[in-house]
Amino acid sequence: MKRLASPISEARGAWPCDSNCWAVARIGDLSLTLPTTLSATQTPVDVLVIDDNVDYAENLAEILSGVDATVRVVHSVAEARTLLAARTPDILFVDLRLPDEPGEKLVLEVAEHSPESLSIVLTGNATIQSAISSVNAGAFGFLLKDMPVEAILSAYTRAVERIALVQQKRELELQLSHSEQLAVIGQMAATLAHEIKNPLTGISHALQVLLDAVGEPPDMQGLKESILKRFGQLNHLVEDLLEFSKPMTVKRALIDLKGLVAETVEVHPEVPIQISVADDACHAWVDGNHIRMLLRNLTENAVIATASADAPVVTLEVRRDGDDLVMEVADNGEGIPPESLSEVFRPFFTTRTRGTGLGLSLAARIVEAHGGRLAAANRIDRGARFSTWIPSAFKES
Repeated sequence: MKRLASPISEARGAWPCDSNCWAVARIGDLSLTLPTTLSATQTPVDVLVIDDNVDYAENLAEILSGVDATVRVVHSVAEARTLLAARTPDILFVDLRLPDEPGEKLVLEVAEHSPESLSIVLTGNATIQSAISSVNAGAFGFLLKDMPVEAILSAYTRAVERIALVQQKRELELQLSHSEQLAVIGQMAATLAHEIKNPLTGISHALQVLLDAVGEPPDMQGLKESILKRFGQLNHLVEDLLEFSKPMTVKRALIDLKGLVAETVEVHPEVPIQISVADDACHAWVDGNHIRMLLRNLTENAVIATASADAPVVTLEVRRDGDDLVMEVADNGEGIPPESLSEVFRPFFTTRTRGTGLGLSLAARIVEAHGGRLAAANRIDRGARFSTWIPSAFKES
């Protein structure tokens, strides 16, 4: 079997990875097939090798570089501490016997200060006691230096798999926390909406009857229209609260997108809205009610954003990209503060003095329910752009 102690010039270069992401390693006459766990689209695993045997350390780095790891090499504990202060690696290969201090001490420090980093101990003179001592210090693995390459790569693979599991656990915990928060917010929103909707409807109807009966005072022309407009805004808020509190269920049907866009534009006559609907994107298989709300919220957000513009303009573009539906709403307002770009879709987040911060959150939920994605970005010249991609919108599901 090939052992790492021998020169391995044949190992240089990237090892191929098939669709299931298994690395095929060829070192001399040795051929190995090992899972790399992390896909090529993810960040390479950051590895730090600490060994005073220069040849061994360089050979190990050469092997690990072949499985898409980013490898740094140092030869003492002091050098390792300097690098660790700047950047914590995912995996460390640590020689037990180093010239300045025991490698075991470094393993202990890493376990205490960077518990997510995994240390694999290397030694040329192993004893049961040294193995136990290393594990007690926090080592993830223990390897003899004369072990075959398969064993070293296997230990590396197990460490990568552990890192992936920890990442997945963290993501699931965040998703669970987010879901719990949304559930509580949804219950509150439903309660508020129901408490507001009934008296709001009664007041609106009573006011219309009263004004129709006595008419508007001569010096207060437009009073009825102004009051009813405000009631419409309140009703819009209630609808958003109710929609936010309900589970998002998509019922796809063949929808006239050109008609929906026309409806959206009619709601905002105060701002010029330039529309563009591609001929091959006039109809799509989507949830009509949800897409109507999506366009309404994105367009309303853009219209409000143009308040500071000398010549307000909003653009709404609908086009087809294969079977995907792409919709973009852009404005020439002040744009989104860079620190807020990652927050704009969070429920109740807003940078304005007025508004609930629900519009964009609802828009994101609608797109997500369709299996798509919604992105916010600032335009190069001025303003912001919200881009929506909805998959499989041009074929009946």
